[in-house]
Amino acid sequence: MLAVQARTKPEVHEAVLRTLPSLPEGSRVLDAPCGEGALLLSLKERGLAHYGIDLDTEHRQAFLDNGVNHLYWDLNKIPFPYEDGFFDAVTCVEGIEHLENPFALVRELGRLLKDGGRLVLTTPNITSLRSRVRFMGSGFYHMFNLPLNETKRNPSHHIMPLTLANLRYILYHSGFHIEKVSCSYVKPISLLYLVFWPWVALYTLLAFRREKDAPQRRRNWQILGWLLSWPVVLGEHLVIRAVKRES
Repeated sequence: MLAVQARTKPEVHEAVLRTLPSLPEGSRVLDAPCGEGALLLSLKERGLAHYGIDLDTEHRQAFLDNGVNHLYWDLNKIPFPYEDGFFDAVTCVEGIEHLENPFALVRELGRLLKDGGRLVLTTPNITSLRSRVRFMGSGFYHMFNLPLNETKRNPSHHIMPLTLANLRYILYHSGFHIEKVSCSYVKPISLLYLVFWPWVALYTLLAFRREKDAPQRRRNWQILGWLLSWPVVLGEHLVIRAVKRES
């Protein structure tokens, strides 16, 4: 095992592994960003051809010692050095919120996937009830709690909060169809915010009345269902599985 401390909570990795579809042995999977490599090791144990890409060089020796495929790369730099359709699946765990252009990232991940390949993406759930209440009171989303330190640009900064509706829009226009929306885990403190649920649910329902375009109104029923689902209302991180549509 890698002798490092994981930056991403194990519960998030476990949620990703639950969400990732069953893949034949030898299938190629990219983890971007791969962080400390914990997820890569799990993919390796499943017999998958695992590839990691990340700006962090701290764990490079540990990757080498454990036979983990790793490439040093800034994910803001497009394109990545892989061929079109090279991967059967891609995981993007707690990464998109750190990058300057989420559209560019998702389009690039789509380029790397085969038609019918799966993307499993996670990000802090700013659509949760606790995050909505926090924003109403402080102007800051959950996990985006303070003004960023402007002394130095830090790759670990959360610079791009994305709602579930924003992510759906990005995925749709990057050639993906969402198959599943779930969460990583629920903190007990989130249950205390259920006192606000009747008001938030009613407000959400009323907000959806404003759409005039008939096709989008039909799409909004699915979005509304996700927004009112317990994983989205209470979960700490969104976990989304999307399939790449055929070209």
